Amino acid sequence: MSPNPCDGEEGCVHPLPRCRAAIRGGKNPNISSASFGKGWAGWDPAAPPLPPPSSSSSPSQPRSPLPASRLPRRGRDERRGRSPPPRRQAMDDIPGLVKISVSLKIQPNDGAVYFKVDGQRFGQNRTIKLLTGAKYKIEVALRPGTVQATTMGIGGINVPLEEKSRDAQVASYTGIYDTEGVPHTKSGERQPIQVNMQFNDIGVFETVWQVKFYNYHKRDHCQWGNSFGSIEYECKPNETRSLMWINKETFH
Repeated sequence: MSPNPCDGEEGCVHPLPRCRAAIRGGKNPNISSASFGKGWAGWDPAAPPLPPPSSSSSPSQPRSPLPASRLPRRGRDERRGRSPPPRRQAMDDIPGLVKISVSLKIQPNDGAVYFKVDGQRFGQNRTIKLLTGAKYKIEVALRPGTVQATTMGIGGINVPLEEKSRDAQVASYTGIYDTEGVPHTKSGERQPIQVNMQFNDIGVFETVWQVKFYNYHKRDHCQWGNSFGSIEYECKPNETRSLMWINKETFH
């Protein structure tokens, strides 16, 4: 027979943690909600005593170290003996203006290259005269000297660039442009060729030269007109490090 319910008044013989008055007062946080549904039928006198509630003042256990998969990337790389990935160049590190100077000299004697003025008959008012089956020495000067070029292309022909010198003001490169196999331009026509240069972390330079290619037996046509030492481009990089904007083109 279950004990009579009581309200914890004076003379109660039930242990305080199991007294209904204690349950109503919320003094025993370890009594389950099932005991409330069953009344005192849910109380088992033979049950072991309830553990004391945990104290917030007990010393905290030391945290176990994070697994390697949750460590920051830099920490993982150092643990594995790898260098962290290179930092991309911030926009503050990119120069506001870049000057690109390109010169062409026909080989083997560094001969001059000429252009002719065509007025408004074609897409551009200057036409550069080039000879098929020839080699041209390309010299590139970049200002400031902190920028780095990687590759150059002229009319779909790759021109490997070799760095010759560098300081804070200017970086110099050289390469060979070979027109072997390039078809000559028909009489009365002009040929636009794309010129591009890839840079490290500041984008791509692209422009179009208007050219006329002459056969070897008409090479004399390449030796008159206006000679030029170089073509200079004033370019503005952008924060997306994509195609640079050309502010100005100057023949020197």
